[in-house]
Amino acid sequence: MRVLALLALALAAAGPAPQPLTVAIPPGAPAEPLRRLLLKPYADATATQLATTSWDGAGLDGLKQPVPDLALVSGLQLAAGCRAQFFARLDWSRLGKERSVPAAVSDCGIGAYLAVTALAWDGDEPAAAPGWTDFWDVARRPGRRGLPRSARFNLEIALLADGVAAGDVYRTLRSSDGLDRAFRKLDQLKPYIIWWDQPAQAAALLTGGRVLFVAAPADAVQQAGAAGHHHVGVQWRGSLGEWRHWAVPKDAPHAGGALLALIVAGDPARQASFAETTFLGPASKDAPDLLPLAARAQNPIANQGAMLALDEAFWADNREKLEARFAAWLAK
Repeated sequence: MRVLALLALALAAAGPAPQPLTVAIPPGAPAEPLRRLLLKPYADATATQLATTSWDGAGLDGLKQPVPDLALVSGLQLAAGCRAQFFARLDWSRLGKERSVPAAVSDCGIGAYLAVTALAWDGDEPAAAPGWTDFWDVARRPGRRGLPRSARFNLEIALLADGVAAGDVYRTLRSSDGLDRAFRKLDQLKPYIIWWDQPAQAAALLTGGRVLFVAAPADAVQQAGAAGHHHVGVQWRGSLGEWRHWAVPKDAPHAGGALLALIVAGDPARQASFAETTFLGPASKDAPDLLPLAARAQNPIANQGAMLALDEAFWADNREKLEARFAAWLAK
């Protein structure tokens, strides 16, 4: 904290940046907490204007006109932008690689947060926390189930429920027999599913009692539970984790300021505050130790070992055809 404070004072003495620091954040990301808890401290300390803009979150072309100083991207976008030399390689001697969890470190990006899609239920935790096999067991646990209206996540979940080991899920999905197996498993549950399109809908299905279980972003259902002052259970085993990353475009007008903003944002106390507020996993290695014990136990970063990492490369190669097949299956 002292080092960061001295840095901020030195930057403030140098005067404000000539233009705002522009940060591009895609739809669905927690823009307000990212800005308030992680980025605004740098802007306040250096009298720099902070401008957050939205982009479509799809291809990298949306970040080229105009080029922002900092962008929040998926792992796939980060890898593609790094290969194309659109994103600058980060100076880890300044960022401090040892400050971040290993999965948050790459040549062109630093983790912003870890998001997780998991099995969740409303109410007190059962004697044995349910898993994906229980999600499919409508005879023993009757009731509707909530699933995202997408092939992404559902195919992985179906195979996990069918007994495929987490380490074999994507190898299985890369075969036609494996895909058929996933869709056959979804067939079994189809009459009991309520489909959702937005995380808030998934949380409302659960807290409103319309479903017994839901596969949903863990942060969305945890926030809904906290807002309603009741317990929402999350099964981390077999959940699907995906990192979102900060990247600095090579042609960013204020690349130096963006790097300094990332240094300030990486402060463990700020990261812990962000994690406690959003229920998302922090990138700082020391942040979990600053969380209250209950919050730490229910944060994704403390449960990484139980997760299946979402294979962005698999979905880059197969998403279009699999979503088309899923839509046709859904329409039957």
